[in-house]
Amino acid sequence: MKTQTNDTLTGLRGLLAISVVIYHIYGSAVIEGYIEEWPKGFWNTIVHALGPVSVQLFFVISGYLIIRSISERRNIGKFFTNRILRIYPVFLTIHLLVFAIGPFIGYKWMTDISLSSYIVNFFSNLFLLPGLFPLPIAQIVAWSLSYEIAFYLVSGIIFLAYRSTRIPTFLKYTCLTLIALSCITIFYLRPDSLFFLVGVMLYLSEKKLTSWNKPFKVFFLNGILLLLALFLTYSEEKTFILLAMLLSYLFFVPILFQQGLLSMILRTPPMLYLGKISYSLYMWHTMVMFALKIVMPKISVYVPHPTILLLVYGALTILLSIITSHLSYNIIEDRLTQWIKQRLLKRSFSSKSSTTLQT
Repeated sequence: MKTQTNDTLTGLRGLLAISVVIYHIYGSAVIEGYIEEWPKGFWNTIVHALGPVSVQLFFVISGYLIIRSISERRNIGKFFTNRILRIYPVFLTIHLLVFAIGPFIGYKWMTDISLSSYIVNFFSNLFLLPGLFPLPIAQIVAWSLSYEIAFYLVSGIIFLAYRSTRIPTFLKYTCLTLIALSCITIFYLRPDSLFFLVGVMLYLSEKKLTSWNKPFKVFFLNGILLLLALFLTYSEEKTFILLAMLLSYLFFVPILFQQGLLSMILRTPPMLYLGKISYSLYMWHTMVMFALKIVMPKISVYVPHPTILLLVYGALTILLSIITSHLSYNIIEDRLTQWIKQRLLKRSFSSKSSTTLQT
């Protein structure tokens, strides 16, 4: 299949990112005492599932796109370069900001931190280790990046071992065995990472799904109904993970083929815009919330009603997060990343030219 831009997938990224923001708005509003926790019921179930289910679906997207990227490009060096440039510019900007001012403003666990702990945590967070190991994490949403990076490494190594004719067979199987054992450990410790496999299965079965796919009107609401089912059936119990994986697979079928009402909604300009800035939105919103928590006590004096205070807090968080993410996307994700790519391309070209002249 030819690579095409899937606008529904882009819009879905936006929906998932804003869902994570709403999940954190509600959670922090309860923790900070702006509101009391909602009683058990439909909306309580939905809001508690927004964050976890959205991250799971992000993993499905990564599983699908990463395997497709490796299969089509067949250049493992460019693959890893592109992945690093996708993850690190925004992450590193926030990382440096947090460690530069965190100890002075009492950010989370950085209050009265010793120099040795500062250095250890600086580098452990820099290499995204806290998501995989029980270490203090500076960016609370960065735990998912640890699994993204792990998936990139595993996928790239498997592809390299499978395709390379230079690696001895014994070494190949030894490497694959170690990877398999590592994956089993990760899947056991963090079952959410199994959702990468859903994305892999979607890619592997895409051609078969294409031959079977028929856009019947009776399936027009499938995307919305399956997404609702994912939220309502979410559970932290490991026994429910297979049901969630099955529902996720079925949910993504109309997404891949851009069919149904949900696809129409996700392809609207606002959702496509949110999809474009989704990574920055995902990474920056907790930083915005931390700053807002400093001023919210003053605002609460003039807004005594909890519901209105929640709406004010939520509106400010979303608005300021979108503004910050817009700047982040344009300055860091777009301009800075393109500049780095151009520099790398020039260095690569110069290196090849030098080698040619020497020969």
